[in-house]
Amino acid sequence: MSAWTRLWFVVLVITDRLLGTHLVERRMARLRRWIEEYEAHAAVIQQQQKELKRLLHVTQVGLCVLYLYQRRLFRPETWLRFAPAEGADEEEALDMLIEQLVKHDLAAVQVKTVGERAYVYFLRPDWPAIKELLGARKEHLDPTLVPWLEERGQGMSTG
Repeated sequence: MSAWTRLWFVVLVITDRLLGTHLVERRMARLRRWIEEYEAHAAVIQQQQKELKRLLHVTQVGLCVLYLYQRRLFRPETWLRFAPAEGADEEEALDMLIEQLVKHDLAAVQVKTVGERAYVYFLRPDWPAIKELLGARKEHLDPTLVPWLEERGQGMSTG
């Protein structure tokens, strides 16, 4: 509380005692209303933030699907091979796929040792789960992804 606010309350308390008014109570009630309004605004902002996080996740999963499409991985039984030692692009792509798919149970990953401190990663997307997630938010997807998703929907859901 600032010095000015404290001084103002001291003046109100003294005025209440001398004149029998209820200025402190009124001021406190006004402050409570302001706090309630700010809390309501904060709750709305928090809800919007949650929705934005969900939309961001859906968008990022959509980007992962486009990347997998680029790598020609759209058969449910196929595992995609990543060898981070072969280049930074492989490592970045693998990090993105693990962060957005594996950590959200939308893909499985296996690690194989191929040498001293060298690993190969195999990733297999869970196409039915990805299709379900993206299908629920079609209106927020890249327009080029929706037809592709619908076209391959039947092939992805088997497996």
